[in-house]
Amino acid sequence: MNVDTATLRQFINDKFGSQDLNDLLFDYFRSVHEDLTPGMTKRQQISLLLEFCRQHNQMENLLAAVAQMRPFFQPDDYVQGRKATIAAAPQPPAPITRNPRQIFISHAHQDAEIAERLADDLVAEGYAIWMAPDSILPGEKWAEAIGRGLDSSGLFLLLMSPEAVGSKWVNTETNIAIEFNHEGEMQLYPLLLRACRVPALWRAYQRISLRSGYSTALRQLLAALAGGKPLPTAPPVRTPPADPNRWLHPKSGLELVRVPAGEFLYGDDKKKLHLDEFWMAKTPVTNAEYKRFLDANPNYDVPFRDETWAKPYNWDKQQRTFPAGKAEHPVVLVSWHDAQAFAKWAGMVLPTEEQWQKAARGTDGREYPWGEWRAGHCNTSETGIGATTPVGQFSPQGDSPYGCVDMSGNVWEWTNSWYDEKQVLRVLCGGSWPINRRFARVALRSWYDPDNSFNHIGFRVVSPVVSGF
Repeated sequence: MNVDTATLRQFINDKFGSQDLNDLLFDYFRSVHEDLTPGMTKRQQISLLLEFCRQHNQMENLLAAVAQMRPFFQPDDYVQGRKATIAAAPQPPAPITRNPRQIFISHAHQDAEIAERLADDLVAEGYAIWMAPDSILPGEKWAEAIGRGLDSSGLFLLLMSPEAVGSKWVNTETNIAIEFNHEGEMQLYPLLLRACRVPALWRAYQRISLRSGYSTALRQLLAALAGGKPLPTAPPVRTPPADPNRWLHPKSGLELVRVPAGEFLYGDDKKKLHLDEFWMAKTPVTNAEYKRFLDANPNYDVPFRDETWAKPYNWDKQQRTFPAGKAEHPVVLVSWHDAQAFAKWAGMVLPTEEQWQKAARGTDGREYPWGEWRAGHCNTSETGIGATTPVGQFSPQGDSPYGCVDMSGNVWEWTNSWYDEKQVLRVLCGGSWPINRRFARVALRSWYDPDNSFNHIGFRVVSPVVSGF
């Protein structure tokens, strides 16, 4: 549509006050509204609006929106070369039915290019697409259009990026989609575009990442959509601070912390021992990180126990995935051999009892990672939680001197050390959620059969060096 933008610009400037212009943007052009910055003049806002409409073929929508707010406005007077057919008011809405093959694509407007590419490829595969602003009807308010799109779509594709996480509108759309998902009306598929801090509600849903390449990610998405199956899990993205004592291990996705060489006080008798430098995983290995290992090793069996006590932690054996909502919880139901297999895949090892203890207590022989016992510093039976918690929930108050989290409570952790001279049992350290604080002392030695697993035993890993990652 060829619109006389100069004349339209003048009309909007003359007939819309600052608040009216803000209402126009908020109600009909939410992407533009989100781009407004403090100190921007009215003329600058109008220029931003016109440029957006030109780039996204939204001039017809703009003319209809102006006509909605200024009934005396005549859209035909602003179209060059031919008369426009633009209703001054939207038509009565048709009854909405949910299309199981229509995909609502939720994205930040900064990610419009990749969203449009995905939309084109999904249409080529026979899917219908609902995406703002393309699917908004002339004269239709943004919120009403979004509601119509959500009500009529059976699939929801969330494009995750820092901008999407920061968008109130993307958050609103996603929260509504989560409710529909819980009610069995919509399937939700998150796609990670760029590393970002994933909101808590979004973490219950498995995701794939574009880090594997667009073509690979598209194939995975199409396979999941075709089978109605959840997506493979991308490991949580942790971006450690620019600190020489922190390192992000690329293969496993784990953050490691440096434990420098030197003496420390070991055991209840506080015997002096010397250890060379090593790098300890900041957290116990989570379900999402263990899933990364399983995805790379499709023939390796998943953690699984059929007993009643294990059911809240059981993985889906066919889908090879963990229970919903537990991505950031430590993996449990893993034997010592399962933990060892993960460590070998990652190019690391399980910590010795001595390494574990130094990383937990530092050099001064403290009883707990933070010093003397304090309530609310770790997940033991005293909290009354009665289950695992996401790693780091008790950080920073419960951290060790080197910044390791959950070294008291949450889950017992396998080590590489033997408990007995006959070398039958392996040492466990740290205590766990159903056990009281006495067993969460960092010097306490417990044990378990390395062939067995339990719902409050997990593990973390260690590397002697950073080079070669």
